[in-house]
Amino acid sequence: MLTCREVSRSIATKELKGAGLWRRLRVLLHLLKCRHCRRYAAQIRAIDRAARQLFREPKDRARILRLRDAIFRRRASDDDGPQ
Repeated sequence: MLTCREVSRSIATKELKGAGLWRRLRVLLHLLKCRHCRRYAAQIRAIDRAARQLFREPKDRARILRLRDAIFRRRASDDDGPQ
C-alpha cells in the first residue's frame, strides 16, 4: 500500500500521467480509502483549473476576484461536508 506522502507527491508532480497501469491502480486504491488524499487531489485540480482560466482569459480585476471567491466558496463547502 502506498503512503499518503507518496500519493500526494504523485498527484502534485503529475507523474501519474506517465506512470504504468499498476502504479495508477495503487494510487486509485489509496484514494478510495483515504479521504485526506482525495481532498488534496480535489484541491490540486481546483487550483489547476483556476490557474488555467486565469492565464487563458484577459486579465481583468473582476474576473480574478470571481475566481478567488469561487475557490474560497468551494473550500468552505468542502470543509462543511460530513467528517
